[in-house]
Amino acid sequence: MVISFYYGGKLMGQSTTTSPDGCRLSLGQPGLPVTKLYGPESLELVRFPSADNIPSERQRQVTRKLFGHLERGVLLYSSRQGVFVKRLCQGRVFCSGNAVVCKGRPNKLERDEVVQVFDTSQFFRELQQFYGSQGRLPDSGVVLCFGEEFPDMAPLRSKLILVQIEQLYVRQLVEEAGKSCGASSMMQVSEESQPDQVFRMFPDICASHQRPFFRENQQITV
Repeated sequence: MVISFYYGGKLMGQSTTTSPDGCRLSLGQPGLPVTKLYGPESLELVRFPSADNIPSERQRQVTRKLFGHLERGVLLYSSRQGVFVKRLCQGRVFCSGNAVVCKGRPNKLERDEVVQVFDTSQFFRELQQFYGSQGRLPDSGVVLCFGEEFPDMAPLRSKLILVQIEQLYVRQLVEEAGKSCGASSMMQVSEESQPDQVFRMFPDICASHQRPFFRENQQITV
């Protein structure tokens, strides 16, 4: 997964994760034993960037105050089925993604509940439609908003903390589709499953992702 952090609409940091057990997105206080509260040692830790580089003093203060409610963070888990999130922190977390039940209005993640927020098969179907009709490119990722309702009518630059999560090969497929929008004949409807079909047609991009990022039957646990 590629994880991008935005504070007040500005990119503050980016990380790429590869652990087969997923990752924990949190403040990552030094010395806190991961195994005691957050799962196996192999669970990769991805830290929120410091608020020190936020230009506005008022925004820095409010962001640091919000950090106080995010100590336990969230767990992120990716597979060929999609992206899953488990909220552990006390602070509220809202999300957008192609697998959320309600579109166009705030979607709150319940605490300690595993939620699928991105459906890879749905993405492949929409990508196939794009190649067939030259329609809009499908959304390739998920956005988590910490402490504030999302999505809503407020501009993205007004949100204190937004985190964008994308599966790496999905992101690369979207980039390739943007370059190849004239090749509408590349994707034909067939009985072959969408994941295998797209993997077959973009071998250079997907070669390193033939195996799932995560074991299919593994559960997110605390």
